[in-house]
Amino acid sequence: MPRCSASRLARRRRQGGAVAIVVGLTLAVLIGFAGLSLDLGKLYIAKTELSNAADSCALAAARDLTTAQPLATAEAAGITTGTSNRVLFQSEAVSMSPDDNVTFSESFTGPYQTKGNFTTADLPKIKYVRCSASRPNITNWFIQVLDAALGSSSVSSTAVASTTQSQTTCALPVGICQAPSSAPYTVGQWIPSKVGANNQLTGNFMWVAYPDNPTVPDMRALLTGAGECNLPTLGTDVGKTGNIQSLAAAWNTRFGIYQNPYSPPPDPTGVPDSTGYAYSPVTPGPQSNAYSDFVTRRLQHAQYQGNSVTGLSVQAGANAPPASYYSSGTDRRLALVPVISCPSLVNNQKAPVQSWACVLMLHPMEKNINGALNGTVYLEYRGDASDPSSPCATQGIPGSNTAGIGPLVPVLVQ
Repeated sequence: MPRCSASRLARRRRQGGAVAIVVGLTLAVLIGFAGLSLDLGKLYIAKTELSNAADSCALAAARDLTTAQPLATAEAAGITTGTSNRVLFQSEAVSMSPDDNVTFSESFTGPYQTKGNFTTADLPKIKYVRCSASRPNITNWFIQVLDAALGSSSVSSTAVASTTQSQTTCALPVGICQAPSSAPYTVGQWIPSKVGANNQLTGNFMWVAYPDNPTVPDMRALLTGAGECNLPTLGTDVGKTGNIQSLAAAWNTRFGIYQNPYSPPPDPTGVPDSTGYAYSPVTPGPQSNAYSDFVTRRLQHAQYQGNSVTGLSVQAGANAPPASYYSSGTDRRLALVPVISCPSLVNNQKAPVQSWACVLMLHPMEKNINGALNGTVYLEYRGDASDPSSPCATQGIPGSNTAGIGPLVPVLVQ
């Protein structure tokens, strides 16, 4: 064999050996990264599972943060709920223990202490509960050499919960008159108010303007929008409005009836309720407790029946609006209203909010051809909004800590 050929062959063998080494090292690095990714993914999933356990523990414990329950009850509720969760790909139950994983505090910033550090006199001041969940000694799957060098891994999670008033609906620019103690309103009662020639409501409820929405255009926006969601605190004055114009048209958008200047779906100025079905004194059925039937009508997306059925004179509402309006509607006819002293509102132009009530808007407003409101408007009283049975305050949506109304519900704050 020629000498040059032997030298070339030797170089090829050396190059082949070098490539094999590079490929081997590259594969080792790639396998290492793949193993590290899988092991880190395992820890991430465990962290998520522990976070769920801590959240559920904190919410369950916060539910019992009342003066009527000792902290041991809240702790037990939290641990029972937290340990019902599972960790490590749901292979084992989360472990929690009393006087270790559940702590309490008067403020969000702490200090958080176990139940034994508080007396019965402290209970009304306890507003926050913190739950922790951990899983130590998690071994790696693929990079087990790290266990020997660094030790096994641990993951943990913490959650803090408190309670706040539940509030599911916002308020109408209407206040109902305080009922005399000798004849209080009853749930299901229809409350009437007459629309006068000056467009004001006179009767058992009246138009009111809120401090942050003091004008008639603001009131129209509340009716076509969500309503007054930033509820003023009890004792705050609401005002008597001046000349009322166009509130009927804004009111009626909640029934799927659109009069100038409001536009219907697909781009409505004012989202309707899931039903426009109206209840009036001439509509067949009892003149009380329409709520149970209303719930059924909402599921059916029943439209406004038309003036000939309801006996109302609703401008541009003689024909039933399309059912498609209501299929994309939402909860717009259950609302909050302030309870006020109507004589004070009339005489002083202002009256303080005494409480909040839940009402059902029963029917659209009538409007005659010259633009003045006429007829009688009815609302159905659904009880005090702080009553747990009230449909305006039972869904557990957090309201304001200071101005919210409704029963206390647990909420996560961290």
